[in-house]
Amino acid sequence: MTDLARINAGALPDPGEVPVLDWIDKALIDADPLYQRPLDPSRVDGILSAFSWRSFGALVVVPQADGRYHATDGQHRLEAAKLHPKVTHVPAVIVKAEDIQSEASIFVDINAGRKNVSALELFFAKLAADDEDAETIRQVCERAGVRIPKYPSAGYRPGDCIAIAAIQAAIGRRGAMRARQYLEILAKAELAPITANHIKAVEHLMTDDEFKGWIEPEDLTDAIKGLGRAAETDAKRYAATHSCSVWQGLASTWFQKTRKKRKAAA
Repeated sequence: MTDLARINAGALPDPGEVPVLDWIDKALIDADPLYQRPLDPSRVDGILSAFSWRSFGALVVVPQADGRYHATDGQHRLEAAKLHPKVTHVPAVIVKAEDIQSEASIFVDINAGRKNVSALELFFAKLAADDEDAETIRQVCERAGVRIPKYPSAGYRPGDCIAIAAIQAAIGRRGAMRARQYLEILAKAELAPITANHIKAVEHLMTDDEFKGWIEPEDLTDAIKGLGRAAETDAKRYAATHSCSVWQGLASTWFQKTRKKRKAAA
């Protein structure tokens, strides 16, 4: 039965009593540790440092017999609001629960169906908001011949990459021009997709004193392209044998197959 057919057949559950939306004194709201996750101070600091009503949203709270409230959703936002000297009241959706078990079930229902925003989704949102770092990533990828697909579920093409965090980290460590060079090596190797391990491995080979004087970018591209996905299996085997990360195993595997200069650079 389709969703529309279920609706027409009256198969959807009763949504229950309509909740109340109100502004509540922040001092009257607590997060019950019985079912709440441990508070993450760094997350609270992040919310506090960028506090804005535009992105705060509404908490979900349950009224208690003593006139206070338990927050079943939004405890990090609540804690940030409590630390903000200019905030006295917070918006909240007030729902009823018979007991602590019902409160906990509300918490479960809210979080079980919640989808966290991925780094890729956040990147495109930042790009639309004219974020400087996101624009730098876009330019670096464009100039390197790398495409960041908005909908990767449609399948990857050679040169595609969604490893946003790895790209940003490479830019932060080496600068935009060097990061572009690493991505260009991988794009020309026609990997589909380019992963974080690929980026880390190339950066390592182009910057580490043990490797950088022996290989040229073009030769590294040829080796990567020639090995293809077989390199991934060898890298995992190397990593297991040498107790290192897969990207280090990948760097070693690629280096072994890359043509070396006759003389190392000084």
